[in-house]
Amino acid sequence: MKKKYFIILITIVILISIIGMFFLLSKNESSNEIPNDYIIIFKGENGQIVNTTYIYEKIEKKKKKIIKTYKYINTTSTYNGYDSSSWTEEVTKKGTLKKKNEIFIIAQENNANSYVKYLPEDQIYTIEDFKNIWK
Repeated sequence: MKKKYFIILITIVILISIIGMFFLLSKNESSNEIPNDYIIIFKGENGQIVNTTYIYEKIEKKKKKIIKTYKYINTTSTYNGYDSSSWTEEVTKKGTLKKKNEIFIIAQENNANSYVKYLPEDQIYTIEDFKNIWK
């Protein structure tokens, strides 16, 4: 009788392990996706590494007051190999911000400080020019 319970226990442990691995793998795949509704892209290039910070704007209306918050996704892109021309982009950090000026700090910490592409205007700016424009 003890052998029967032991086999059932081992089977349950194996099933729980398989289900847990499935959820972990599916969570990691979705966390590496980058939605296309970003409004600003900060880029920094250093040899074979490209650091990018994507900025998203969320507008909420609460009690006749418009509240803007910003979400960011930091990524690092590298070549798949020395002989390859394809890139792998991995998400390194995600977060939300309430103040506009914090965006520049987040991009600088991610080494995405070469240039900025502002999608609503379809323009590329230096970091300093964009700081003066986007206040």
